[in-house]
Amino acid sequence: MEIRDYLRQIRRYLWLVIAIPVIAALVTGGFMELRPSVYQADASVVVPAITASGFSQSAASQYVDTFKDVIVSQPVLNDVFQKYNIPVDELASGLSASTVTPSSNIINVVLLGKDKQNLIGAVHEATVDTLNAIAAPRLAQAKLAVADANTLVEQANANYDTWVTATGDVSPQLQFNGYLTQLNLQTANYQVAKAHGDAKAMAAASALITYYQAKVNTYGAYLQQYAGLQQAQAAARAASDHAASELIDAQALVTTDAAPGTVSTHSVGRLSKLADTIKFAGIAFAIALLMLLGLLLILELMRPARRAATGTAGQGTLAFGPQQPQSKTVPTSAPAAAPEPEPVTAAAESFAAPPAPPSEARDPWRASPAATAATSAVGGNGNGNGHANGKSNGNGHANGNGNGHAGAPEVEADPQRTGPGMATRR
Repeated sequence: MEIRDYLRQIRRYLWLVIAIPVIAALVTGGFMELRPSVYQADASVVVPAITASGFSQSAASQYVDTFKDVIVSQPVLNDVFQKYNIPVDELASGLSASTVTPSSNIINVVLLGKDKQNLIGAVHEATVDTLNAIAAPRLAQAKLAVADANTLVEQANANYDTWVTATGDVSPQLQFNGYLTQLNLQTANYQVAKAHGDAKAMAAASALITYYQAKVNTYGAYLQQYAGLQQAQAAARAASDHAASELIDAQALVTTDAAPGTVSTHSVGRLSKLADTIKFAGIAFAIALLMLLGLLLILELMRPARRAATGTAGQGTLAFGPQQPQSKTVPTSAPAAAPEPEPVTAAAESFAAPPAPPSEARDPWRASPAATAATSAVGGNGNGNGHANGKSNGNGHANGNGNGHAGAPEVEADPQRTGPGMATRR
């Protein structure tokens, strides 16, 4: 098969090549237009300050990644479903969050839905619930820190009260300072009495020094215990204050999430289906065109006339070339003189068959008219299927017997009549 044959086949069915892809594109486009329209609502929120030192790019990026996952989580979807009666599967497929640039701290939330759905309220609720869900661990951690700090404060206070009860002194520092002063004073008196040689004064000062030294040692130990208790109380109070501050910040963050100005929303409205319609219609047109061209190629290859032509020219078909005339040796009994040319020419003209039309296929089992005429003219004997048997003797008689020679008149030689060129035609 040549390309021009295939192009001729396409040109023959050109209206199908154009009509069917166009119909497929129109049907696909109509189907796309008949689908329910999609509506969109957007919400935007600024990433809150989630670090102690304020905003940081790494913390914001992590917050955005967490936001994208939390907004399609089951708690958020179930809460929006209960409030706005939008199916969970539609919310899961329609909700998405992104930022304008990777370094931006503004999150855009998109919700795709159907007509007559409160998409504005749903996208706002989903955004607020997501912010609260992200802030929930921080709030829980702050509450736990407050509880732990309160426990520490209670333990420090209990240890202090136990110590006061055991020592009977609520201010060991004052007692220690007083006993230390007396010890220093008696030490000075002892030195003066020693300088004057006053043994009695030296003995009295030495006794007082021993007493005050014992008191200083005792209250020195008390003072160390009291300082430890005071430090424990101070640390517990500091932890409690910090936990309380964290709790206030977390509660303020949750409270701020629900504030009117935190999340801004707007309705985009109905989305155009033109781009999708053109895309899918073009795909349908291309597929239909390719399938139709392939079908035409198959039909061209399976066309009966082409199979017949391929079979005739192929190997294994019963096709024979033109038969070559067979020469026959003249019997020895015939006279040596050659026959006159006129009767031979007349006999050859009488046995010549008309040429077959060029459009008809020749039977491969029958001799061609040219071969039969040539054999009869030279006095040959053709034996076989469809070949004429011609014989001439030395007296100029022609004896011809045509077996199944299509299109040629049958001629018999009369054996009773003699003479050159005498023949009976029927």
